[in-house]
Amino acid sequence: MRHFGRALGVGLALMGIILCLKIASARASEVTQARRVRPGQRPVPPDSEKPPVPVLQEPASPEIISLHSDLVLVTVNVLGPRGEWITGLGPEDFELLEDGVPQQIAFFSGEAALPLRLVVLFDTSLSVKNRLEFEKQAVARFFRSVMRPRDLAALISVSTEPILRQSFTEDIAQLVNAVRGLKAEGATALYDALVMAAEYVAPIEGRRAIVILSDGRDTVSRATLGQALRRVQEVGATVYAINVEEPLSANVRELIGETALELIARQTGGEVFSPTQLEELDPIFARLVEQLRTQYVLGFYSTNEARDGAFRRLTVRVKRQGVIARAREGYYAPRR
Repeated sequence: MRHFGRALGVGLALMGIILCLKIASARASEVTQARRVRPGQRPVPPDSEKPPVPVLQEPASPEIISLHSDLVLVTVNVLGPRGEWITGLGPEDFELLEDGVPQQIAFFSGEAALPLRLVVLFDTSLSVKNRLEFEKQAVARFFRSVMRPRDLAALISVSTEPILRQSFTEDIAQLVNAVRGLKAEGATALYDALVMAAEYVAPIEGRRAIVILSDGRDTVSRATLGQALRRVQEVGATVYAINVEEPLSANVRELIGETALELIARQTGGEVFSPTQLEELDPIFARLVEQLRTQYVLGFYSTNEARDGAFRRLTVRVKRQGVIARAREGYYAPRR
């Protein structure tokens, strides 16, 4: 019996030693892991341990999604060979370059999962007086069709001074009432309105889009076209424009305003629509709704760590034959 008790004691002692060694090993591993990443530094795991690109799913609550400030977001539409919008793509289908240097996609949102932050710039200058009522009805229908849960939209009128007629809201009735109250007056400060829209949308995260309903001819802005374009690029908004300039003839338009709208839309990844008659507005808005609902958002952390405020050119490609990716042409790097 004495030998049995001694053997049992030795066995328990050995088990205790082994347990202590395991605990010590686990703590050492934790310390080692903690030392690998300094505060404020993103961990860089080995290739074999890298997690997949996070894909945004529809959240259960309407809370605003928070994204890292160093994350560069690029909104993309993919156009098929027959002019259709391509859906169902994943992060592995895209290639993203900054100044020709490949970038790793660190964030992906498919098919408009990220909430829309929309600002409509409505030209109410005297030059559109004769067609204002028809345009108001078309914009009201656009708001009714484009808005989905968690989306926010705002309305800015464009005349001698841009005026915020409706702040960001998800209430379609408020947006429609704001449109109904618009009246034709004054000149056209389109570039000032663009600056206002960019600054207004900047603090709110999501897919930032600006829709312009105007002939594109600015007459009284303090801001220049270049200044307005830069501010829009700085906040990463995509600009879509509907040129409501009445054609001089069946095939001739005023080029000054149209050229400005084309420049803004192309460099921000948007599109310009040029109806020849007012009845084309509803089909145009329907196509715009389709674009906004089939967007992808790619995010990356630039390999260029310089915080110099320089413009960096972006290229987005899709690894499929016969399709075209439409995205903004570049962005401005942050400053120190």
